[in-house]
Amino acid sequence: MATRLGLSLLGVVLAMSGCLFDTREARPPDPNSGGCGAISLTTPDDVFEAMTCALESEQDAAYERVLSERFVFSPTQEDSLDQTFAGTAVYANWTKTVEMDVLRLMLSDAQTVAVDFTPSVLINQTTFVRFRVPYQLVVVNVATPTDTTRYAGVAQFDVRNEGGNWRLTFWDEIETVPNLSTWGYLKGILRLRLNP
Repeated sequence: MATRLGLSLLGVVLAMSGCLFDTREARPPDPNSGGCGAISLTTPDDVFEAMTCALESEQDAAYERVLSERFVFSPTQEDSLDQTFAGTAVYANWTKTVEMDVLRLMLSDAQTVAVDFTPSVLINQTTFVRFRVPYQLVVVNVATPTDTTRYAGVAQFDVRNEGGNWRLTFWDEIETVPNLSTWGYLKGILRLRLNP
């Protein structure tokens, strides 16, 4: 009798519980599991490889991974005094959040992006490296696919080892290139669009 009652109770419990596991929606793939996310950040130079991959494949999550939470951007003096930005605080309080907002707008406008960084080491310490970085950025916009816009300049990039990963902490534009706008100028234009 006790055995039959035990089996009956077991049957009721199993019938009531149905499946013990709830279903859930599928998650998108982890951006760090392949592609640009597979690039390690174990050396200072990895920062440039990861940024190039992220920009050219238009993967904002891979770009974000390279930036420190303490990221700061500073334009050239020429760009900060440009009449386009007169009366605005377009370059003020430039944080990682601002950088990502501006980057996402640039990528949404872009049909293709190509970038070339040419870093050389200025300071090399155990957990800090400063690079001098001549760069070129080429953007083909979706709205005007027959037009190619080129930007160029020289920046200093500070990268720091944060918990075993090297991340970009400071992007300081220091020189312009004749007849071309800097990437910093483009950043200012994009931020104006976000915050008119």
